[in-house]
Amino acid sequence: MTASVGTSDPAVGGLDADTPVASARPVGALHRLAATSLRLLGVSACLAAATAVWGTPVTDVAVATLIAVVVYAVSGAGRPGLPIWTAASRHLCVGLISLAIEATVMGRPVDGDTWLAAGATYAVLASLLASLVRAVARGGKRRAVIAGEGEHGRRLARALFDHPEYRIVPVGFAGDSAGACARAVRRSQADLVILAGRLPASRAWLQRIAGTGCRVLYAPVPEDPILDFVPVDRHIRGFPLLPLTPPAQRRPYWGLKRMLDVVVALSALTLASPVLVLCLLAARLEGGPGVLFRQRRIGQDGGGFEILKIRTLTATTAHDAATQWKVGRSRFTGPVGAFLRKTSLDELPQLWNVVQGHMSIVGPRPERPFFVHQFSQSVAHYDRRHRLPVGITGWAQVHGLRGDTSIEDRARFDNHYIDAWSIGLDLKIIVRTIACVLRLKGA
Repeated sequence: MTASVGTSDPAVGGLDADTPVASARPVGALHRLAATSLRLLGVSACLAAATAVWGTPVTDVAVATLIAVVVYAVSGAGRPGLPIWTAASRHLCVGLISLAIEATVMGRPVDGDTWLAAGATYAVLASLLASLVRAVARGGKRRAVIAGEGEHGRRLARALFDHPEYRIVPVGFAGDSAGACARAVRRSQADLVILAGRLPASRAWLQRIAGTGCRVLYAPVPEDPILDFVPVDRHIRGFPLLPLTPPAQRRPYWGLKRMLDVVVALSALTLASPVLVLCLLAARLEGGPGVLFRQRRIGQDGGGFEILKIRTLTATTAHDAATQWKVGRSRFTGPVGAFLRKTSLDELPQLWNVVQGHMSIVGPRPERPFFVHQFSQSVAHYDRRHRLPVGITGWAQVHGLRGDTSIEDRARFDNHYIDAWSIGLDLKIIVRTIACVLRLKGA
């Protein structure tokens, strides 16, 4: 089926194939150019205001503003549909980078306090402006593409048109093709996709629609047994609407995860530096030179990186290190190696992996490429663990799933963590990890 911005049913709020609603028509090149120009003008005004507030000279304000326009355009901070926290974090990066470049161009040192304050002020102003523009453009209403051209979808569209108090305006229909639905969303600049009818069999279909940036709702048909599980407050005019849980990267506080990672990693490296030095020295005395161990691991979206550890095992061939699963006690360099492994102190250097952005404090543990390939073939949903950054500790680890334990259980716990992710859950795992380490149970 193909996507359309109308329906042949003239009773559905005036939407028909011959006279589509004006607001549902594809955005023309001139319109896009005007919108982009207004956004760039808004960026300029926000940065000029932020720098002026913090006492920056007029000449520097002009230079910083010009740089910000370029950085803003390159960074994609103004891409429509970004969640507020994701957009705010990008605006903060734009402000800080622009101000740092401006200081270099003007030949003066960066004043750290003013730099942070002006950058944060810009991020707040730019986020408020973007939210205001979006609210004015939408008129406080959400635009919905209805996926499913059956009678059930038309009835739902008719109910939404007849009851504008719900502030959901159907702007188009799409069939059961994910590609057609995605095109309809882009053409109509929709905020919502409502799946009217039976759910498609493929989970990938749902994920592709969720990837458009829209909120996805499911409106099951009256005979669907899932209706017995729908709370009464999830109905609109008798039509049940169930929200699809958005991917972690599109949840309100996702932008804070990276900030938390950097703060915790740098703080831990600073506080634990005496312990780290002692561990490195002890490992050097027991096992000789080469105390840092590097190994290839698989991270988010299947990307590879080199993980850092303190060496606790005797030397072996590269092939054995990459393909040998179980570690015997005879492989430890000695009592120090066994102690570091048991207490997880050998993993302290991974804090630097976190600072570099290869890992997170909390996430599925990274595995070697050989085993990732093997487990992806034999363990259900194992490859879905790589939807988020890998971590030093994780939900599976604090439940005792480390070492020679069930891979199926680990995959289930890791995928549950990803589906249920929140900042609160990360903090809970960090606290439980500290407790495990203090009890010498590892984490």
